[in-house]
Amino acid sequence: MTKTLAIFGAGPVLGLSLARRFGREGFRIALVARTTENLDALVAELDGDGIEAKGYVADVYEPARIEAAVAAIGRIDAVAFNPGGGDMGEGIAPVLDVDPENLRLILDRFLVSAVALVRAVLPDMTERGDGAILFTAGQSGLHPAPFLGNIGMAQAALRNYFHNLNAVLAEKGVYAGAVNVGALIEGSVPHRVLTSSPLDFEPEVIHPDAFADAFWKLYSTREAPEALVGSFGR
Repeated sequence: MTKTLAIFGAGPVLGLSLARRFGREGFRIALVARTTENLDALVAELDGDGIEAKGYVADVYEPARIEAAVAAIGRIDAVAFNPGGGDMGEGIAPVLDVDPENLRLILDRFLVSAVALVRAVLPDMTERGDGAILFTAGQSGLHPAPFLGNIGMAQAALRNYFHNLNAVLAEKGVYAGAVNVGALIEGSVPHRVLTSSPLDFEPEVIHPDAFADAFWKLYSTREAPEALVGSFGR
C-alpha cells in the first residue's frame, strides 16, 4: 500500500523539498495550504517529478479547518506541521515587548495549531499502531534569543510537547519528532528579506533539501526526537 505524507503549511521552499524527499521514497503527497494558486503550482511541480500529489485548501492556523482537511485526505501515514509566519517578522516580539496579545497570537500559530493537528491525526495512527508526526521547529526552542521573545516561548513549549509525545507514543508504534531550523532556509521569506540589502555579517544559508533530508532521517530511523540543522545559537 502506498503511504501518504500530509504537509500542513505546504509552500514552494521547505514544503516542496519535503514533498520531493518523501516522494522519492514512494510516498504520495497531500498538500495543505491557504490558496488554490499555491497548491496548483506545487502539484504541477511534483507531477513533473513523477510524484503523486493532491492539494487541500485550509488555513493551518484554524483547528476546525485542520480537522476538515484531515478528514478529506483520509489515511495519513506521516504528517508534517510546517507553518509559515506570514510576512517577515509578523507578530514576533523581543522579550521586553512580549504582552498577552502578541504571545497569544504566536502560541495560537505555532503551538495550539500543532496540538489541533495531532489531535486530528493521532486516533487513526494509534489504532493502526503506526504513524509519524513531524514538526518544523525553531532553534529558539533550544537556544533562547532575546529578540525572539514570544516565538522562543512558543518553540520551547512545542519542544516539550513533541518530546513527551514521542516518549508516550513509541510503544504504540507512532513516532513524533522535529527538525529545528538553525539557519536561513535558502529561498524562504526571511532569506529573501534579509539579503535584499547589504548586511554587516554573513548569515548562514542552507538549502531546503538539507532540512528535508533531516526529516527523512528522523522518520526512517526513529532514533532521536529532534535534529538541529544550522549553527545559529550554538
